[in-house]
Amino acid sequence: MKIIKLGMIGSGHVSNRYFEQASIIEGVQVVATCSRHLENAKKKAETYGITRWYDDYRHMMDSEELDAVVVTTPHSMHAEPVLAALERGLHVMNEKPMATSFTDCKQMVSLAEEKGLIFMSLPFDLNPVYLAASEFIDERYIGKITGAEAQLSLPGPWRDNWYYDKSVAHGGAVLDCLAYSVSRLIGLLGPAVSVVAEVNTLIPHRIVGNGKQVNSDVDDNVTLILQFAGGQQAVIRSLWGMSFKQNNTLIYGRKGTLVLNDSGYPLVIHTMEEAVPNAEQVNWRGNESCFVPHHKISEQRNESAIAHFVRCVRTGEQPVQSANQQLHVHEILFGAYQSAETGQRYLLTTSFTLSTPLDPLIWDTRSHYI
Repeated sequence: MKIIKLGMIGSGHVSNRYFEQASIIEGVQVVATCSRHLENAKKKAETYGITRWYDDYRHMMDSEELDAVVVTTPHSMHAEPVLAALERGLHVMNEKPMATSFTDCKQMVSLAEEKGLIFMSLPFDLNPVYLAASEFIDERYIGKITGAEAQLSLPGPWRDNWYYDKSVAHGGAVLDCLAYSVSRLIGLLGPAVSVVAEVNTLIPHRIVGNGKQVNSDVDDNVTLILQFAGGQQAVIRSLWGMSFKQNNTLIYGRKGTLVLNDSGYPLVIHTMEEAVPNAEQVNWRGNESCFVPHHKISEQRNESAIAHFVRCVRTGEQPVQSANQQLHVHEILFGAYQSAETGQRYLLTTSFTLSTPLDPLIWDTRSHYI
């Protein structure tokens, strides 16, 4: 088996998960680390038994025999190393957000397509619960789709570093948290046609982490409404001002509701139609006829982001969550900013095809009595 050699660009807290994921995959080796501060790259390399480290990602790419790079830098520092890697013919896995401008996002996707490379941009949603949920978006269980809600809200990042500095982060809750909710919902339902949003800074003076006081100029309060081609709307929220974390997704149907990560359950199907086979019947939010399909969840592939990326590199197959899918997600995020600034609806220009398309009739709420 050919060893897939990776370079890690970024040595912050987020990078740890990818070092750890790579360490348990056969035939994968992180051969070098890179950070703006050489000492940080060295410390990370020594922690994970890596022998070479750099403070210049171009030097690393040109000096090492790499197959791919993983980019985990702060948000505003994604575009340059991603484009540099793609120009050199290297595959790329990029942390979210893809970039801090839609222009850079489009350039990344276009260059990867031109070069015939794997460009996998996070979030990575393909966990067992998400995969199981996708099998229940079916009229047999929920009827016609009528709307959706999703939220990732929390007290706010505990670290007092660049997260609250707009000059470095180039965005707050929209690019950091809303990306997850939008990605998950779009991955389950497919492309939207427009977005309307309100975005602001609700808490400019914060107490974080160890009690330190920080001044924040990033957005920490956002609500957007996505509209789909059939007229259905989804409300998506992120608020860095709650006393607890909430990270749920609800897809509403005329005859049922699909629920991810809510009220202590990983996945619930509330249905007025067919009972869900081989599932535990539960009471969710006071509703009967609710089912948790534990067996279906356990059947799904449990693959890490790095494992999926490496499999794509080996086979040449594009990620299930394609670059164009994540480009659509990011147009929604940047469209939300534009809508909030202008007070107008933003019409989306990008689209993609779901890896497992839904039956088009599940969107048809107008031609029959339902």
